[in-house]
Amino acid sequence: MNNSKYIIIIALLLSLGLSSCQQKYEPGHGLKEVPEGRIDIPEIEALLTFMGNSGDYINSPTFPSLINAEDVFENLNSYFIIDIRNNEDYRGGHINGAVNIDIPNLMDYLTKTVAASAYDRLVIVCKNGQTSAYVTGVLRLLGYSNAYSMSYGMSSWNPSIDYWSDRVSNKYANKLEIKENALSRTYPFPQIKTGQSCGAEILNARGITLFNTPTNRLMIKADRVFKELDEFHIIAYMPKEIYDQGHIPGAFHYEPKQSLNKEDLLNTLPSNNKKILVYDYTGQTASFVMAYLRLLGYNAFTMPMGANSFMYHILEANGKPVFEKSKKVSDFPLIKGNTPTDKEFEKQINSSTPAPKKEKKIIKRKKKEVEGGCS
Repeated sequence: MNNSKYIIIIALLLSLGLSSCQQKYEPGHGLKEVPEGRIDIPEIEALLTFMGNSGDYINSPTFPSLINAEDVFENLNSYFIIDIRNNEDYRGGHINGAVNIDIPNLMDYLTKTVAASAYDRLVIVCKNGQTSAYVTGVLRLLGYSNAYSMSYGMSSWNPSIDYWSDRVSNKYANKLEIKENALSRTYPFPQIKTGQSCGAEILNARGITLFNTPTNRLMIKADRVFKELDEFHIIAYMPKEIYDQGHIPGAFHYEPKQSLNKEDLLNTLPSNNKKILVYDYTGQTASFVMAYLRLLGYNAFTMPMGANSFMYHILEANGKPVFEKSKKVSDFPLIKGNTPTDKEFEKQINSSTPAPKKEKKIIKRKKKEVEGGCS
């Protein structure tokens, strides 16, 4: 009798797949039914299993979820835009219809105020695309499968808002390293303690924690990185051929969309609170990665503007994403003040007759950024 009981218990555990409790998990609308029962395993194991069973976003074709300004402008009637800049910047000029929400209030807003799933896309906007990518990464992991970050932020919307041009440089292009650094050590996964016992609840608790952590503490500039190289475990999140042409000294290569899961190289990341610095071409994809790592409990950071901030010409010469104002910046209208919508502008957008041409020419992009691309 006892043997039969143990067999039943083991079968139940296997059927649960080390997952979590029965519930229809939302805030996001992208996560589905969760198996019944609770299992007494480390929270990080339950979280990793749940996230893997929910689409493994970090390694999925839709990663990273970026959208360009032109696409947003052409779909103002069907996209819901959340501007996470400070209120002063928002009042100075925002996208028509965009609401201004502080990051710590975002979860409450999306679960209690607006039906996010009713919109084709939920577009998160910041000043330069770094913070919005991080926030969008958290939302995607929480199940908001229609969440997107606007590439290059408001800097790509109107030339009067430019947080990019004076932040790109070649300052450390002559300090790069060519040799490959071998990953020779493994670590246990971080021990997270939310007090929850199923993957869905742990995920939600971690998301709330991330949204309550000031984002200005998560960006470390190139000057500090090159000065304090030994303080970081550095992830060069880019294809091997670019890594081989020159990377931050001591940086390790991690292949995008395949290396950061528990079956591959996730256990090569230090879980002893050592700073993990993720960089890529523009800092935007790296911000998505940072969201994933911080949600798992790693002490992860990114570099503003990524490699654009210290090896711009090398990227440009290799045809990799760089910020060029003439190509990346449109000339779309700005709405002033605290009111999300300008009625006259909205009438023009909704009108069936063509809008009159503006004096300033809208600059069209030569290449359209797409979801799942590298940036």
